[in-house]
Amino acid sequence: MKKNFKSVKLASTVFGLAMFGLASNAMADNPFIQTYYSPDPAPVVFGDTLCSYSGNDEGGSFFTMHGWRVSCTTDMVNWTDMNTLILEAGDFNGSAKKNGDWAAQVIRRNNKYYYYVTVESTRGGRAINVAVSDKKEGPFKDALNGKHLAGPNWDYIDPTAWIDDDGQAYLYWGNPKLYYCPLKENMIECDGKEKVTDMASFKDKYTEGPWIHKRGKKYYMIYAAGGIPESIDYSWSDSPTGPWEYKGVIMPSAEPGAAFTVHSGIVDFKGRSFFFYHNQRRVAGAGGYSRTSAVEEFKWNPDGTIPTIRMTDDGVTTPIKNLDPYERVEAETKAWVGNITLDKSQKDDKGAAYTIIKNVGAENGCVYLTNMNEGFYTKVRSVDMSDGADKINVVTRGKGGKMELHLGSEKGTLLATMDIPASTAWEEHSFDVTGAEDVGDLYFVVKQGGFDFDYWYFESEKTAVPQEPFKGKAFAIPGIIQAEEFDKPGKGRGNQSFSDRDAENHGTSAFRAEDAPSVDLYKKGADSSRVVVGYIQKGEWLEYTVDVAEAGDYTMYAAVASDGGSNFSVSIDGEVAVEKFDVPAAKKEDETVQNFDDYAKVGANVKFSAGKHIVRITATSDWFDIDYFNFVKGKDADDDNPLGQETNHEQSIGSKVKFGTVSQDLVVFNMLGKKLGIVRLNGSSAAEALRMAGYNAGVYMLRGKGVNQMVNIAK
Repeated sequence: MKKNFKSVKLASTVFGLAMFGLASNAMADNPFIQTYYSPDPAPVVFGDTLCSYSGNDEGGSFFTMHGWRVSCTTDMVNWTDMNTLILEAGDFNGSAKKNGDWAAQVIRRNNKYYYYVTVESTRGGRAINVAVSDKKEGPFKDALNGKHLAGPNWDYIDPTAWIDDDGQAYLYWGNPKLYYCPLKENMIECDGKEKVTDMASFKDKYTEGPWIHKRGKKYYMIYAAGGIPESIDYSWSDSPTGPWEYKGVIMPSAEPGAAFTVHSGIVDFKGRSFFFYHNQRRVAGAGGYSRTSAVEEFKWNPDGTIPTIRMTDDGVTTPIKNLDPYERVEAETKAWVGNITLDKSQKDDKGAAYTIIKNVGAENGCVYLTNMNEGFYTKVRSVDMSDGADKINVVTRGKGGKMELHLGSEKGTLLATMDIPASTAWEEHSFDVTGAEDVGDLYFVVKQGGFDFDYWYFESEKTAVPQEPFKGKAFAIPGIIQAEEFDKPGKGRGNQSFSDRDAENHGTSAFRAEDAPSVDLYKKGADSSRVVVGYIQKGEWLEYTVDVAEAGDYTMYAAVASDGGSNFSVSIDGEVAVEKFDVPAAKKEDETVQNFDDYAKVGANVKFSAGKHIVRITATSDWFDIDYFNFVKGKDADDDNPLGQETNHEQSIGSKVKFGTVSQDLVVFNMLGKKLGIVRLNGSSAAEALRMAGYNAGVYMLRGKGVNQMVNIAK
C-alpha cells in the first residue's frame, strides 16, 4: 500500500544514467563501455565513485572525434552513462574546429571540475583548452572565453593534470616532446612560461599521451611509446618536474586487438589499483578510429615498479561491492550490452562510413536507453537479490514492446516477462518476478522494441519498508516543521520521502548523511547550529508526515531565500493544495554577490481533514533555500512566528536572529584583482571558509555586502 495514506501519483520528472554488456559468459565484460566508442580513457576518483572521461570516436578514414563523454561506477563492474556529449568543440567560442576533439582529462578543485582537452585550433595547429563545470557530468563551459590555455602548436596534444600534496597543480602534454607548466590557483592559466622536459632521460621511448600519477613519494609518468604501433611505457621521478628515469614497458604493442595508438591512465580506488587503456576489439564496429575503453586490475611490485599488464576479455573480475536492486537502478547502468544499434548512414569525404552507436539518449537531465531493437540486451553484474523479489518496476515511454528478465545469460532462467504498454510520457509499470534471489547476473532482453527505458528496481514484501516521520511521530498541525526534518525514507515502491537530482550533498551539513546523503543541507547561524535545505532545483521534492488536530482552513507559511527568485508547489496526499508559492528574489546591494541569506516569509491557504497526511513540497523552479514551515489555524491567519521573532527555540534554531545576518557569500579575488570564486561564511571566519573551500595558503581579497577584507591563510 502506498504510504498507508491516499495514493500518491508518480512524479512526472525522472532522471537517469547508463551502462551495458555484450558477452553471455560469466564475465568477459572488457571493454567496459559499449554504448559509445571511447578512446583515451582518463579515470578520476570522486569519493565513492570512479568516473572514466573519454573522447567520442565516430569512425571514418581518420580520427573523427566529436566531443567528450563520461561513464561512472561505484563497483568497477557496472558502468553508468552520465550523459551523451558533455563538451564539444563548438562550446569553445570559436577557438576549436569541429571533430578534432582529442584526448583530455578532468580534475576537481574548489568544488569545480576542470576539463583540459585537446582541440584543433581555428588559428592553425593543436591547442590545450580548458572548460569548467559545477558537476562531474557537466555540462562544461569554456573557462577562457575563446582563448587557449596553451598553443596553438602542432605538438600540443593529450593534457594530463595533477594537484600535488602541497596544493600546487601541474599540467603536462605533448607529442613528440613532454611539455609542462605549473597552474595558477584558478586552474585555467599557466603560472609562468611553458617548459619542455629533458627528453634524453626517456631513451627515445616517449611519443605522446602522458598520464601523471603519484604513489608514496614517487611520481610516475605513463605514456604511449615507440611509435606506431605504440606500447605503454613509464618513467618515474622524485619530483613532479623530473628528471625522469625510464623504467620499462607496462603494456606491449603486440597485444591481439590492440589499437595502433594507445592512451592510458592509472588510478587507486577503494584500496585497489586499476590500469585504463583503449583497444579496438569485441565491441561491434570497433577499429582503429572507433576505439573502446578497457580496464585491468593490477598489483604494484614490492619495489614500487609497475608489472607488465596484458589485455584481457574479463577486465575486473571481482566487484568492489554487489549491486542493490531494491534501490533505483538506471537502465543505462550495465556491465555489457548486446546487439547494439549502429548508424553507418553517413560517409566522410573519402567515402568511409562513420560508425555511431545510437542506444543512449538524454534530455532535461534524464539519461535513458533508446533505439532498442529485438535481441538488444543489457547485462547487470553481481546483483544481490537477497531472499527474493516479488515485483520488478520499470519506467518506460514510447510505442510499447516486450522485454524479458533472465538470470545468468541472455538465454538463462526466465525471471520476468514485461509487456510494456505504450505511453507518451515516462510511466512506471510493475511486473511479477519469480526465482530472483541470492547474488547473480541479470539480463534485460528486448523481445519487441519501440520503447525507451529509464530505470528499474525490485520490490518484495520481505524488503519493503514504509517511510516514517523523522522523529518517529507525525508533526502536529498547527505547528512548525523544520525543512531538514523530512520523513525518513523507506524501501520499495512508493516509500521514498525525497527526490534529489544528483547523489551529492553540495552543502556544509551532514545532518541527514545516514538516510538522505544526496539532499543539500547548509549550516547557518553564528554558531552554525541552524540547518536549512538549500541548492534546491526544479523537480526535487520533500515529504513530511503530519497529524492534523482539527479539520478546516489553515495558513501555511514558509521561510525561504532565493538570489534570483523561484517557486514551489504543495500537495497533500498526492492532491495539489498550493499550485505555486512564489519565492521573492533577495535584495542585493552588490550584483556580483549572490544572496541566499535574506529570508522572506511566503504564505498560502490550505485545507486539511483531521488525521494523518503526507505533505509534499515540490520545486517548480531552480535555486532557493527553505528553513522551516509554520501552519497556523484559520484562513489568512497571521504568522505567529515571524522572522527575527521566533519564539520556539527548539523548532527555530537560533531564535530571534534575523536571517540576513547568519551567513554571507563573498567574492574571492587574488592580489592582482582576478576573481577566483565565491565562498559562503556560514558563521565561520573568512580564513576558515577559504580553507574549507579548498583555497591554498596565501593572501586573498574578499568583497561583498559591507565587506572589503584582506585575508591571509597561513600554511
